[in-house]
Amino acid sequence: MAIRAMIFIDGCWLYKGRQALFDKLGEKGFEIDYKRIPDIIAQSLAEISGQEVDVVRTCYYGTIPVNKVGYNPAKQKVFYEFLGEQCGYEMDVMEIDFRKEPNAQPDNKWVNANLASEMTYLATVPGAYDVAVLVGGDADYVPVLQRIRQLGKRVQLVAMGAVRGHVISSKALVTATRCFDFPHIFMDEHASEFRLQRNMQTRLCMNCGKEEETTWGGEEFYCSECRAKRARRVRVCDNCGKEEETTWDKDFFYCSECRAKYRSGESTAPKQTVTTTEPEVIPPAPQPTTDTPTMKATLAPTPVAPKRTRRTTSVE
Repeated sequence: MAIRAMIFIDGCWLYKGRQALFDKLGEKGFEIDYKRIPDIIAQSLAEISGQEVDVVRTCYYGTIPVNKVGYNPAKQKVFYEFLGEQCGYEMDVMEIDFRKEPNAQPDNKWVNANLASEMTYLATVPGAYDVAVLVGGDADYVPVLQRIRQLGKRVQLVAMGAVRGHVISSKALVTATRCFDFPHIFMDEHASEFRLQRNMQTRLCMNCGKEEETTWGGEEFYCSECRAKRARRVRVCDNCGKEEETTWDKDFFYCSECRAKYRSGESTAPKQTVTTTEPEVIPPAPQPTTDTPTMKATLAPTPVAPKRTRRTTSVE
């Protein structure tokens, strides 16, 4: 009978630690093949345990800034959509609203608390999983992993070893007692397997129709010339009227000087003359619309966690 494994990925830790995989192979342009992560983990866990492994769910935890001056979250949203729609991940993304918390300093603590609470909850759901696989490296997870084992579940750690003197995974986590049931899986030892392999192909630009060789595998493709034209352009600041070259593509635009003044607490009056008898109100720095769609995926308290994808790996 296959053991049911659920993978919990600390997205902030994986993003910061991916450089270790680059250094391990000594290659430039290294990219992680996120579609293969569940398969590689399942194969390794099957070899370690000597049992078939059924990955019932792969959960990814991350954050995204909302209403942050000068930051365009479009690229980050596309990445999260790719993980959810094309990789089959269950996405749990916490929005950090900088309008409510202008001095927020997002770090892995936001993700740690979210991941730990959901891992613990699912451990209490009958039949949800047999083995919790943590892809992370912070010592903050030690208490929750000990609690998971007290609830009768087994735990597997996917971490990274030290690469060129850089410690990616906390020693306190890697050497913790009463936390793990299997030897650790170190991603740097499987770096070549996690590497995304791209094949050169000829594609048509969606803008000008020009053919160009590329390794890009996304649904949308634009040639290098069109990308360069779109990348930077001269825009007029909505506040002071100054012209500045930028890649910002929203309807509103504020120059770097006005953004710097806003961040430092100084407000600048708009250029246009106010003719109303009402007191002049200085508008705040640019903020995206407040109806930003929530990307956090939640789990209904069903007795058994539904299967998103099923990968069964056996040892020959």
